[in-house]
Amino acid sequence: MQDNEQVDDAVLMQRVAAGDTAALCVIIDRWQVPLGNFIRRYVQNHEAAQELVQETFVRLYEARARYDSNMKFSSWLFKIAANLCKNYYRWRSRHPECLGWDENLQGGEEAQHGMYSKDPTPVEESERREDIAKLERAMCGMPHQLKTTLLLYYYESMSYKEIAHSVGCSARGVETRLYRARAWLAKKLCPGRSEKNAAETKLLFMHGIQM
Repeated sequence: MQDNEQVDDAVLMQRVAAGDTAALCVIIDRWQVPLGNFIRRYVQNHEAAQELVQETFVRLYEARARYDSNMKFSSWLFKIAANLCKNYYRWRSRHPECLGWDENLQGGEEAQHGMYSKDPTPVEESERREDIAKLERAMCGMPHQLKTTLLLYYYESMSYKEIAHSVGCSARGVETRLYRARAWLAKKLCPGRSEKNAAETKLLFMHGIQM
């Protein structure tokens, strides 16, 4: 096989469909980290996220023959993951005794991996952790369609078109969902303020998760 970075995901999926297990290993190695980050941010539970990452790749393999090479691979992959996250939340709603924050994820992931542009002071680090924790709590109850769109746009840097494929709507629909998601955060984080301050909340959001 060629160097991993030089092989297109669609080509790899064609090889997977033909029974090439090495191609599947390349896909897993290439995507398990960004996929894991997306799922952990969604479900806010490390152990559940690990299981969902594994299940996503299982579903990918099961659907290998149905992959449409005209669709960007990342959009297809994150669509599978988003649906699994949605199902997980449905399960959690029926098992409230299992609810709870994974404190290791509240502001720790970005700091541990040095994702900020400069080394923060202790005070800045504390403020950032607090901001991220607030954002995560605010996003916890956000409707699935809004949360998925928000995470794919801000964390995975997907275009409107790519997100549209993942969530099953138009590019204009993605724009609307992003507006509603930011308005949701504005209401949760800045209660009592007018909708015109949604932009301010967007800046707070980006401050908290900037990579």
